[in-house]
Amino acid sequence: MAEPSARSTIGIRLVDAAGSQKRLVAALGYVFTPVVPLIVLTSDMKRDLFMQRHAGQALVWSIGFVLGFVLVVIVAIWMLRIDLLLLCLLPFLFHLPFLPGALWGWRVYQGGDPHPPLIAPLAARLFPAR
Repeated sequence: MAEPSARSTIGIRLVDAAGSQKRLVAALGYVFTPVVPLIVLTSDMKRDLFMQRHAGQALVWSIGFVLGFVLVVIVAIWMLRIDLLLLCLLPFLFHLPFLPGALWGWRVYQGGDPHPPLIAPLAARLFPAR
């Protein structure tokens, strides 16, 4: 077996580094929505179909995230009115809206391709590939 030359391994590392950076930005879009997806869609990164698709999905996810966070605040207020002891559950409760975005972001960063059931088709219609 022939060993790859130093030049080809450097080229592979550079290509992998660029792909790794794209995956990182796409993953951060799911976690820090809607800020990162808006930056991606208003910059030159929107020309890349991978970045555009994940930014669109993350932007559509931001609607669900905000609704989930409002629901968590309502439930937290209700829980505090019932019993002050339920205050111990609030840290776990406030992490719930972040969980789907964090899981999708982790999957993208690891090289996967998440297609959330309701979000992916809606994002494909709202942000068609150019």
